[in-house]
Amino acid sequence: MTIQHPNLILKKGTMLDRTTIEEAIQGSDVVIETVGCVSEGTKLIIQAMKKFNVKRLIVVSTSNARDGKDLPDKKFTLLLGMTRGALKLLGLFHRQYRNAVYELRKIAGMVRNSDLDWTLVRVAGLTNKAKSNDVKSGYLGQGIISFSTSRADMADFLLQQVTDKTYIRQAPAISS
Repeated sequence: MTIQHPNLILKKGTMLDRTTIEEAIQGSDVVIETVGCVSEGTKLIIQAMKKFNVKRLIVVSTSNARDGKDLPDKKFTLLLGMTRGALKLLGLFHRQYRNAVYELRKIAGMVRNSDLDWTLVRVAGLTNKAKSNDVKSGYLGQGIISFSTSRADMADFLLQQVTDKTYIRQAPAISS
């Protein structure tokens, strides 16, 4: 699939290549990071943003990266516990899951501790369903966030964050 737009420049590289990251960020107004699980890459992105005075960072994260505005959520806690238990019982990907959650939490910490105008968009259960135009955003335990989000709705929400200042220096959870 080829994506084209006059304001879009595609760069080929890796999250661990400082030169590629700097070339991609120089002259940008906003950085949207959707890769996840590569904390060293996020560190390079933050460093490049500071170097080139780019202030706006939007990062896809996980609902496992809890936020101080979250309230106790029994359903969410139960679902996470069941997921962990099933993976452990089956012996499937338990270590990989644990490592991925660790990396995502580490990324969330780096982003939160930066002086950038960041937004951590916390998603759970990404699906390939069609765009619903009904994205819920807020914090866990408020009774508005469900357990799944379509990729199309997530993409739309990320793009809205480019100009919407509602969640600057915040970590909303989203679902659709």
